[in-house]
Amino acid sequence: MAKRGFLARHGIVRNAIRKDVLQFAIPAIIIFFMELIFCGDALSGFWGTIWGLVRQPRNLSMFPLQSIIGLALFIIGLIIMLVGQATLRRNYSGTVVIRKDHQLITHGIYRFTRNPIYLGAIMAFIGLPLYTASMYGFLISLLLIPIILNRIRLEEALLIEEFQDAYQKYKESTKKLIPFIY
Repeated sequence: MAKRGFLARHGIVRNAIRKDVLQFAIPAIIIFFMELIFCGDALSGFWGTIWGLVRQPRNLSMFPLQSIIGLALFIIGLIIMLVGQATLRRNYSGTVVIRKDHQLITHGIYRFTRNPIYLGAIMAFIGLPLYTASMYGFLISLLLIPIILNRIRLEEALLIEEFQDAYQKYKESTKKLIPFIY
């Protein structure tokens, strides 16, 4: 009973917090730390390399192609995540909840994909081990994809319940994760 009072006081009408924690948060945190373990040694040299380039610019040919691609994926992924969060504004939440004044956002980056934050997270998590040339880190980052797809399923169930036909129309016109593809 106390939980419901707490959620209601914070304007939360519907939620899947328990499933979210068990099916997304805990596995995602484990994967994050495993990836850091496998990519950690290479990352310690990352800031030294960046500082060296700032202090004394060099030819970028000293970076292998996969490192350039990985760094680009990582940075673009973070930017996509931030733009997605900024577009949601007050509707953004770290957990799967529907607030009292929740609105369906279909503009901005959400015109191209229903889940830009997750797209950005996948890009960043795949980019980091590419940058560090960590095969184990890359394989571990792939484990995040089914976990994210499951969280999308949880979120969409709540959104369909809340917005009904409006969300169904949005689903039909906008791809789930990868713009114009999936």
